[in-house]
Amino acid sequence: MHIDKIRLLLLCVAWSTAIIDITVGQSALFIANLGVLSLLLFIVLTFGRLKKESLTIITILVIVAFFMLDHLPSFEDYLSAGRFTLVFAALLPTMTLVRSTSLNVRSVKNSQDLLRNIPTNISTSGFQIASHFFGSVINTGTFSILSAALPENSDKYYRKTIAEACLRGMNTSATWSPFFVAFAVGQAFIDTKNSWIAMALGILVGILFNFISLPIFAYGSTLNKIKYSLACLSPVFPLMILIMISVLSVSLFFDFTALSAVVLVMPVLIVIYIIFNFKNYFEIFSKTKSWLLNSSDDITVICIAMFFGYLISHSNLVNDYILFLDSAIFPSWSLLAFTPLVITIFSFTGIHPVITSTIALSLLTSVKIDIHPALLMQAHLVGWAAGTMSSVASLSVLTCSNLFKVKSHKLAFGPNLLTAITFSLLSGVLLSFINSLIY
Repeated sequence: MHIDKIRLLLLCVAWSTAIIDITVGQSALFIANLGVLSLLLFIVLTFGRLKKESLTIITILVIVAFFMLDHLPSFEDYLSAGRFTLVFAALLPTMTLVRSTSLNVRSVKNSQDLLRNIPTNISTSGFQIASHFFGSVINTGTFSILSAALPENSDKYYRKTIAEACLRGMNTSATWSPFFVAFAVGQAFIDTKNSWIAMALGILVGILFNFISLPIFAYGSTLNKIKYSLACLSPVFPLMILIMISVLSVSLFFDFTALSAVVLVMPVLIVIYIIFNFKNYFEIFSKTKSWLLNSSDDITVICIAMFFGYLISHSNLVNDYILFLDSAIFPSWSLLAFTPLVITIFSFTGIHPVITSTIALSLLTSVKIDIHPALLMQAHLVGWAAGTMSSVASLSVLTCSNLFKVKSHKLAFGPNLLTAITFSLLSGVLLSFINSLIY
């Protein structure tokens, strides 16, 4: 228990220093370095408590780094990689705070009530659409809200069907939402302007996915059914629009990445909410504290992945791989078309997209080939969305399995498996086609 308090304190220090680093930049280098030290100590104290799945991912990352680094990085290299990683250590705690707050918001509860009373013939479409919109802001916190909206007498088949719909909806919002780790990872390699272009394209990809998949899984969803489903979200629309506008405005006005804007804006909005709803403060604080400790695995894996990703991208050995990719064997269209599928397939084997995406983006952003950066960003986002939709190693699947009381392998190897493959393949082909019109 004492160690947990120390870990929580160290994580909060890293979180706070990341916010200061975003705000003042290089002028607070000492504070950023202090944050790196706090994050390192947090990871060291957490290491003995990591799950086997997390240790496996970290082991793979170390092996990949061993083969892709041509020399032992210097102390300054490690420090620079740590400062680069610091902001990722702030994202997941920020999203945990958002998640714990959202469960107390009245408009969210109103949407829950509407979904709970939705007719069964449109429940699949209703929950898929709801999870897509909720997921765009609170990610896996969506499953906590929507699982609570299920009728108490729901049978196993109904729970499984709704859980699969929620996975399809929530995970595909990763194609455009700046609140996902996936977007943050992409912006580590793709410039801000092209990232926003990719976001706009991702909105179209997300709409296409839902319009095509809803009639298939909802057995003939009509436009009226979709409108009825969207009506369940009417209480939260104003709040979600406010959040999106706030994040995008800060990002564009101050020229921040989406990740930096989320880390800065969301705590401010939540403080404002607590000021006017102070009675919820202790519950929000308690849930945030508990979930921060429970999400230690995710924070550790993401930070280590981005740490090695930074070192790999600055390694001279990358040039050898670039020359290999730059050969005539791999035309540009194939690299773009198959990037989402490769990320997805590796995810099915238990290799998290944070590994494959980091490697793919490190290499492809360094190769002088005719691939538009915005399309590459979107290919990475599609691969991440599809890969986490149906993988036994996916946090989304594991969380959904626990909350909906459905075995994880049934969710991972059910209808969503074929959906994920089809989605990644067709999206890759579409992106490749768009790229051919540009070059």
